[in-house]
Amino acid sequence: MLQLPLGRRLMAGPTLRLGSRGEDVRRLQELLRARGYRVRADGYFGGSTYGAVLSVQQREGLPADGVAGPGTWRALGQTQSVADEPRSDEQAEWNVMIYMAGNNNLSDAAGRDLEELRAVQSFNGVRVTCFVKRQDAGGRAQHMEIRAGGAPDLIDELHPPVDSGHPQTLLDFVRWSVRRAPARRHALVIWNHGGGWTPDDLDQIYTQVRGRAVRRDVESGYVRRAPRANMADGEPAFSELSRLTESQEITKAVFTTSLTEVLRLPNGQDRAIASDDGTLHSLDTIELCNVMRAVHQDLGRPLDLLGMDACLMSNLEVCYEIREHAAVVVGSEELEPNEGWPYTEILSALAANPRMDARELGHLVVEEYLRSYRGTHQTVTQCAVDATRIEEFMREFQTLAECMRRQVQGNRSVVDSVQSVATRFHIDRSLTDLRTLCLALVADSRTDPTLASVADKLLAIHGPGGFVINEGHQGEKVEECGGLSAYFPMERTISRYYADLQLAQHSEWDEFLRDYAKARTIRR
Repeated sequence: MLQLPLGRRLMAGPTLRLGSRGEDVRRLQELLRARGYRVRADGYFGGSTYGAVLSVQQREGLPADGVAGPGTWRALGQTQSVADEPRSDEQAEWNVMIYMAGNNNLSDAAGRDLEELRAVQSFNGVRVTCFVKRQDAGGRAQHMEIRAGGAPDLIDELHPPVDSGHPQTLLDFVRWSVRRAPARRHALVIWNHGGGWTPDDLDQIYTQVRGRAVRRDVESGYVRRAPRANMADGEPAFSELSRLTESQEITKAVFTTSLTEVLRLPNGQDRAIASDDGTLHSLDTIELCNVMRAVHQDLGRPLDLLGMDACLMSNLEVCYEIREHAAVVVGSEELEPNEGWPYTEILSALAANPRMDARELGHLVVEEYLRSYRGTHQTVTQCAVDATRIEEFMREFQTLAECMRRQVQGNRSVVDSVQSVATRFHIDRSLTDLRTLCLALVADSRTDPTLASVADKLLAIHGPGGFVINEGHQGEKVEECGGLSAYFPMERTISRYYADLQLAQHSEWDEFLRDYAKARTIRR
C-alpha cells in the first residue's frame, strides 16, 4: 500500500463530461481557452466544451469520446502529482497575494494567469492566494488559495455585490489572505495591466454620483441620459458619459473611488479636465497609500514587497507615497502588455529558493519579466526599487527641483527642450522618465552648471544596486530609460490633486511645475 507523508495526498484530474458543472469544469475551459479554443469559462460542460475536448483528443491520439479524463488532462499539461496539502496553522516562508481585478476587458488574461500559477509543480514553502473577479465567470468574486501540481484550489465564494475597484475590497482580501496563509514574508501583487472599466461599470458609477439615469442608444452606440424636461442647465443632450468611456485615463483607473472623486466635481468642464491631466494617477496613488498604511498596521510592520502587474506604476510619486509601508516596490513605467508577469517562472524560482529576501525577489521579478518578452516586438519596462533607501534619491531630486525653478527664471528654453525630448508615458504623456530627463539636461550646453551637476548625480544614484535594485527595458522607445517616472505634464494644466501627494508637499517639484506652467502662459 502506498504510504504518503502526513499532509500530502495523490491528486488526479477529475473526469468531466457533458452536463458537468463547477470549478473543475471552469479550469478545463480555461486550459482550452489558453490553447485557442473558443469556449466560455462559465463552469458548465456544454456543446462547445465537448467539441473542444474532442478536438484535443483527436489531435493527441486519445480515444475521442468527449470525456475529459486523466489522458485529456495530461494532454492539456495537467499531470498527476503529489501536491502539498497546506495546513492553516503552518507558517510558510512567503505568502504571495495576487489581487486580480479582472472584471473588465482583461477577464481572459486573468484565466491565463491563474493557469500559470497552477502550472508550478511545487510551492515548497510558498503560499499563493488570490482575489479573482471576472466577467466570463458572471462577475462572481472569489478568495482562493492556488494549489501546485494540478491539485484543486481552495475557494471561498464572496457574497455579491463585490466592487473589485474599491480599496476596502483589496484590504479585505489581504486580511483574509494573512489569516489563511501565515508566512514570514508577504508580497502583494495588484493585477490590473492594460485593463479598463467597461461602459456598464461607468454607467453605474456615474448614475450613483451624478444622480441621473443613463441608457444606451442601440443604433448609435452612444450612452444618453434619460430625457429631461428642463435643458436650462446647458448640458448637452449626449451624455458626457459617452466621452468619459472613450477616455483611456478614466477607463484605466485602478480604484473606483478615484473615479467617484472626479465625477463629484460640480462643473462639467472641471470633470473633463480632471479626466485628462493625470488626476486619476494622483488619486489612485493616495488610495493605494491608504491601503498600504492599513496593511502595515495589521502586519505590525511594512509589507515586504508590493508588486504592480499594472501599467505606469513605477513612478517616483507612488514610491515616495508608500515608502513607510512597503520595503520593495516593483512595477512598470510603461503600459504593460496583456500577458503581464510570467507567474510560472517567477513562482517556480521563488519555490526553488523560498528563503530569498524582498530585494532578491524584486530582482528576480525584473529578470523573469524581461526574459519572458525577449524575441518579441513588445515594448516593455520593469523596475524594482528599495523604498527604504529612497531618501538619498529624494535629496538630489529636491535639489533638482530647486535648480529647475531657477532655470525657468534664467533660460526657460532649456526646460522647453529637455521636456520635449525626454521619454514620456501615460495616455496624456504626463509621466516623464527621470533618467532621460537628466540625460537631456546634462547634454544641453545651455543648462545651468549647478543643474547639470545635480542631474549628473541623479544619474549616478539611478544605477542598479542601491535605491534601484534592478531595472530592465526592451524597445526603441525606452532604450535610454531608467525605470522610474515622475509627473511632468506637457500641457499647462496641473492636476488640482497633485498637491495632495507627499512628494509635492515635501519637495519643490510641485512649485517648479506651476512656475513652468505660468511662464508658458501667453499674457494678452
